[in-house]
Amino acid sequence: MVHCDFSNSLYKYLDIYHNGLKKLANKEMQAIVGHLREMSDENQDEILTQFLSDYCDSDVWDTLKDRGNADIPYELKEYILMWITPRCEEKKMPECRWYYELFRNHKQGYQAAVKYLEIAYSSMKCDQKTIDLLFDSYLDILGWGAHHFPDGCIIEDNTIVDCFQKCEDILKEKTVSERLINQLNYYRILYECYNRYVDDGRKRKYEDYLIYIFCIAEHFTMRNKLSHRGETFSKLVRLSERRI
Repeated sequence: MVHCDFSNSLYKYLDIYHNGLKKLANKEMQAIVGHLREMSDENQDEILTQFLSDYCDSDVWDTLKDRGNADIPYELKEYILMWITPRCEEKKMPECRWYYELFRNHKQGYQAAVKYLEIAYSSMKCDQKTIDLLFDSYLDILGWGAHHFPDGCIIEDNTIVDCFQKCEDILKEKTVSERLINQLNYYRILYECYNRYVDDGRKRKYEDYLIYIFCIAEHFTMRNKLSHRGETFSKLVRLSERRI
């Protein structure tokens, strides 16, 4: 089964799936993966490399992303995990980046996802998408840590410091979009204000600190506004000094 045949089989699967025949669609997917297993390593490499290039780096398989849980069907994804892992251990690109894109939320693959993305970043073949994904991965950790502000921070201090430092390191080495830089500045202020709130013994209202600007407008809404308006860190610092 050449790549064209593989693609046709996937389209057949999608037709069955979107017609509501999910059990039949699952059988079709099992057959697709079964054919893959029977192929030579060379043919598997050709098919899966092209498929992942199309899936991760273009809009060829947007219809596949629109199904159910917006993910690759389970049987195929598990087979891809088995195929791509040894390639990532060999530090191949763009496989290391693809791994992160596919398995960062996977019940098993997530543990290696950031490691492989960092390998991708260090590669001579590092691309802009890899840079943005790695930078954003550290922002995600900071966002997770701030999820329960002002009741508490759910990540350790060393993790916070590490994420900020890694973002700074990337900024020194690579070009990062203004949107991501604004988000980093957002988290700088968010954590600074939370730390002030805690250091002051939580005696004053949380809203009295600069963080009021973000929290009252709702966390993610304000984050988007910062990206679109291009607010700068220095402006927000001046606002904070007026409020506190």
